Amino acid sequence: MNVYAYYNYRKYLQDYYDYRKSVQRYFSYRSFAKKAGYSSSGFYLDLVRGRKSLTPQMLPKFIAALGLNEKEGRYFTLMVDFTHATTPASKQAIFEQMSALLPSAIKSLTKSQQEYYSKWYYVAVREALSVLDVGPKNIQELALFLNPRITLPQAKQAIQLLLSMQLIELDEKGFYRSVNKAIFSGSEISSLFVHQFQKQMMDLGKDALDHYSTERRNVSCMTMSVSAEGLERIISKIDLFRKEVVDIIRSDEGETMVCQMNIQFFPLSKEKVALPPETEEEK
Repeated sequence: MNVYAYYNYRKYLQDYYDYRKSVQRYFSYRSFAKKAGYSSSGFYLDLVRGRKSLTPQMLPKFIAALGLNEKEGRYFTLMVDFTHATTPASKQAIFEQMSALLPSAIKSLTKSQQEYYSKWYYVAVREALSVLDVGPKNIQELALFLNPRITLPQAKQAIQLLLSMQLIELDEKGFYRSVNKAIFSGSEISSLFVHQFQKQMMDLGKDALDHYSTERRNVSCMTMSVSAEGLERIISKIDLFRKEVVDIIRSDEGETMVCQMNIQFFPLSKEKVALPPETEEEK
């Protein structure tokens, strides 16, 4: 089990248990508890499912029971802190410490992934290559195609990054084409990197109100009061809608432009806490 392939210790513990169980039939939560020196056989499963959290007092016992060396143990400790962190700033600070411990190959890939979402036009360039016939000699066309325009050096920089990440390649005709390759496997790291990208796209969305007619854009706002159940239902509907849009994109042919869709749904207030009903004695 490669601990450096994980950023969430709960996911690591889940995969560790599944792996050990597959190669050692008698491995169990109870046997691990005995090795780690604690009594509750259900504690491990509680950690995996998020019902409990690993404490600083338990960390050394888990590191020893997992068979991690000193450097791996430091990484696992940071991974616990990263999983428990509640703000983007604290997650970013811990992530940078974790990155310093990563093997060179993984560190290089992680840095490229972070850079990919650092500029809005890196993602836009990748999509534009499905529309334009762009090769090494006419990258200027790519720079002029995007709106807002980017410079020729920016377009070249984007091409170099996408090539280094193997997200694009030169086809048999000498044109750059997108490679259907996933960027991330860990949702926590993805969200950590993508926050700045989302902010940039929201700013472009504001500019679109002034730059495009209503026939070329769809921007709307709705303020509402909802229950906790209603909020969950709306989020589920948004997720379903996004999946339907992805289906349209996958079946679409003859693309002529690159578009951006921002979906925003967030609280504008605190949540009212329901008070327990009064008893007859309290009235």
